[in-house]
Amino acid sequence: MVVNRFVGERFFFPVNRHGVMISDTFFEIKFLDEGANVESALLNSTLVYLFAELTGRITWTQGVLYLYGPEINDLLIPKSEALPDDDAASRIEEAFDKLIKRPIKPIFEEVKQKDRQKMDSLVLEALGLDPKQYLKPIYDSLCGLVQERIDLAKMRKTVKQVKRKRDVQKLKEQVIEEILPNGPKRFPEDFIDSKYLKESMEIPIPKEPLKLGKYFMGRQEVISDEGFRYQAESVGQAKFIIYAKKENSFITRVPKDKNSLNKAALDYEYYLRKLKDKLFATIFKRTADHKLADTIADQIFVEFGLPKA
Repeated sequence: MVVNRFVGERFFFPVNRHGVMISDTFFEIKFLDEGANVESALLNSTLVYLFAELTGRITWTQGVLYLYGPEINDLLIPKSEALPDDDAASRIEEAFDKLIKRPIKPIFEEVKQKDRQKMDSLVLEALGLDPKQYLKPIYDSLCGLVQERIDLAKMRKTVKQVKRKRDVQKLKEQVIEEILPNGPKRFPEDFIDSKYLKESMEIPIPKEPLKLGKYFMGRQEVISDEGFRYQAESVGQAKFIIYAKKENSFITRVPKDKNSLNKAALDYEYYLRKLKDKLFATIFKRTADHKLADTIADQIFVEFGLPKA
């Protein structure tokens, strides 16, 4: 017989009739008496599955039942000697032979199978217990314990995830308070002399986000996903329009001076890269988690409406 060290929703103790090699995630049971066949059937009765659920160790984070050597040694199994006669043993063996011809289902479905109910009823009768009185309570108890084991693992996992989210949010708030107490620099106000903004032209823009489109013959297209298109005179002007876009604004003022316009866009991009590096370094120093640091830094950029660095 084979004992699976890790039990989820399916209970079964396979009969290793072909002598398959057993790995370290299984244990092996050998019956040395003449009643080995009926012992195999008794071991696979739902009554014993209930004992296994009560005896095994539970991994709370995964919801898996562990059956190790000590639990197997202490597992209660009806002995063949307790059966009233050979006829009772034969009926149990016959029912077991029919049952093992199909795949074993999760316990919630397994207890609904007629061949399973037949064998379990025969086992209870042989032990002097009325199946009409005991079969359903045994099924309900086992299914309830398994469901509780699974649900507790899910609850603990959810609690852990919620705690992690709270910790991440708290870390994010701390980093923002340290690096951006007054928020990020504004574009274009903090990157260009105000006199150039006075000498500017107004460009109508849509409400939705803007991005770079195609570049052709020195002109850079500014587009939106909703169909907006504008042919900027240069890449610098196109970037300026995108960076200067304000929320709920339908007009962007673009300086006529090309040099100041290009410099403002380049300075802003440099600022964004340095800001992203500083955020990442601060978060990584506290978490030692490269992926998490990058994720939180990106989230901070999104929260402030900053373009990707």
